[in-house]
Amino acid sequence: MGATYQIFGKQVPAYVLSLATLGSVAAGVAIPKIFAKEDPNAKQIAATKPAAPVTNSKEDDFDLEKFINDLTKEETK
Repeated sequence: MGATYQIFGKQVPAYVLSLATLGSVAAGVAIPKIFAKEDPNAKQIAATKPAAPVTNSKEDDFDLEKFINDLTKEETK
């Protein structure tokens, strides 16, 4: 069948080791989130923050066409 590893004197199939690894990683990620204390003011603070203004200025926009033209001019020199 598949490869087995001898761990503490027992034959352990590779799929069992892979499932144990995935399970331990998932538990390591989920457990701190489950037992974390929720800040009661967190939702209120997030709701009261104003959104950042969106600025659409032509000067700050990156012009790819101009950049490529400048590069090709430099390369042909």
